[in-house]
Amino acid sequence: MRIAVLMGGDSSERDVSLRSGQAVAQGLRESGHEVLEIEIPSVAAVIGCDVLRGVDMIFPALHGGDGEDGHLQALLEVLGLPYALSGPGASALAMDKGLTKRLMRSAGIPTPDWLQVTWNCRPGSTPQVSVPGAGGEPDLTLGRIHERVLAEIGFPAVVKLNAGGSSVGVEIVDKSADFIAAFERVAAAAGTCLVDVLIEKYIPGRELTAAVLLGRRLPLLEIRPRQGFYDYRNKYTSGASDYLVPAPVHSPVYEQIVGDALRLYELAGCRGVARTDFRLDGDAYYCLEINTIPGMTATSLVPKAAAAVGISFPALVDDLCRAARLPAEAPSGRAPTTR
Repeated sequence: MRIAVLMGGDSSERDVSLRSGQAVAQGLRESGHEVLEIEIPSVAAVIGCDVLRGVDMIFPALHGGDGEDGHLQALLEVLGLPYALSGPGASALAMDKGLTKRLMRSAGIPTPDWLQVTWNCRPGSTPQVSVPGAGGEPDLTLGRIHERVLAEIGFPAVVKLNAGGSSVGVEIVDKSADFIAAFERVAAAAGTCLVDVLIEKYIPGRELTAAVLLGRRLPLLEIRPRQGFYDYRNKYTSGASDYLVPAPVHSPVYEQIVGDALRLYELAGCRGVARTDFRLDGDAYYCLEINTIPGMTATSLVPKAAAAVGISFPALVDDLCRAARLPAEAPSGRAPTTR
């Protein structure tokens, strides 16, 4: 096939996108495809990119922003261009962590308690807060948000951008006194005046991720950062974290976690591949989020999980492109159905 790999974009995850895109392009070449590496300044640039009309498949390797939240996928469909991975609906849902958590809670998938705050940093503006099952609260100040977090979430807490990724704009706040400064730093990381922030109960314990490839489960993977938590540095610095796959988690907890990952994949309407992140505290696990364009760099998690069951990186990206040409998702025979 003649495949175009889209990368770059204008989100805060541009550098990661470039690394993912280059790795995907190399993997597809090793699988025998003709590959075009197309670096775009923004999703809107796709409209004038005539070379895309001459390819058999587009592999979107954009992380964050319009490249991952359904805008790119909807635009490709309007233009009649074939592409791999999830469509507009699943992409938009997964990028909105608060909305995804509501889906999890309605489906009985455990997820940490949270508050979601829309913050307008323009002078004189009034932020709005939304919580599960409740509407906005008028005249909410940052001090009042702090009070609600203390009463309803507690500390430590995680403050992160609702539509962020690659651990950009994430802080773990251990003490109440540090909350306001941390909130302001996370809001500033968005680079816009209107900011959507998620404040989530911190779950101690182990960091796990479960990938689904073409409708089938890959082995559960555990991440053990050598220092701190799994932040941007620990994700993209070789040797900064250790990875155990399959994760040393006993049944039935192992089966429950990978089962919920597959269930969320199906409920969200994902295609191709998705990665769902969990925290495990003793035998209690909590689902954090699902990613429809997971990283595809040398240190990324989905390729590690695939490699553990004998799926090479070239085979992984080849499967994703070939499956996208079929009318319905057809699972690869290489992907495992059991632990």
